[in-house]
Amino acid sequence: MSDLPRIGVVGIGLIGLPVASNLLSAGYSVVGYRRSPAPEFQAEGGQLLESAAAVTRASDIILVCLPGEEAQRQVMERDDGILSALGPDKCVVELGTYSRAFKLDLAKRIEERGATALEAEISGSPVMVRQKTAAFYVGGAPDVYARCEPVLQAITQHRFLLGEYGSAVTMKLIANYLLTIHTLAAAEAVNLGSMAGFDPKLIASVISQGAGNSAMFSIRAPMMAERRFSPAAGPFLTLEKYLKLNEELVESIGAAAPLFSAALPYFKRAIRDGIGTEDIAAVIKLVEADSAAQQPTEIRKQK
Repeated sequence: MSDLPRIGVVGIGLIGLPVASNLLSAGYSVVGYRRSPAPEFQAEGGQLLESAAAVTRASDIILVCLPGEEAQRQVMERDDGILSALGPDKCVVELGTYSRAFKLDLAKRIEERGATALEAEISGSPVMVRQKTAAFYVGGAPDVYARCEPVLQAITQHRFLLGEYGSAVTMKLIANYLLTIHTLAAAEAVNLGSMAGFDPKLIASVISQGAGNSAMFSIRAPMMAERRFSPAAGPFLTLEKYLKLNEELVESIGAAAPLFSAALPYFKRAIRDGIGTEDIAAVIKLVEADSAAQQPTEIRKQK
């Protein structure tokens, strides 16, 4: 019989699926719950259960990966939810990003039932999670982290314990703050190079090998060059909540944010213009449209 802890995953979606896959590959027994079917999870050896409570009862460590606060609240609080099945031997690891106040209240309610809580914010795309190159920003007590670290290590090689519960979400927001800026910067560069006469695929290849590269350029410049915006690894609609939380963080701290302030309207505009389900690489469409609009009339006529 394996000495490995039993792992539960609640929320087997874009991020939850590669998380579960990595755990299964590492030899963990993984049970999961999703409100809709999860054939890929089952095909890889995961066992799908009928409720979040059933997953909690069958697991030692429960990883929760849900898209928003309302989904999290429902899965936690309903009669067959996680809170109903918690006890002193359980640990809940929160992978989702919500407001710091929401997360702190959630941790308090978990601990009131005798269980322990850890937050492990993922910085990285689903592809990066599957490749184990994403990063975990972790907040919580050192002893709880020590219990969970082997499980987190099976998911990704990059892990950072940042402090008490609640500190990880702030670091995640800083990471997504840069993601927003860097994606728009990549779009500007690809558009500028294209307008200068270079093949976009050549731009993506050459720049990614030099000092101007970034993680977002490496991932999204090829997508921009190939016009590969669907299916979306990171749609605008998913980023939307981070934009809101980052606006609140910047305002609450009083930080100067010139680049974020310049990038923010583009991502809001993408949602308003009806391309919210496309990958954020599609922000290049807006940069191209603005470029076309500001070109002198004689250049537009030549085209």
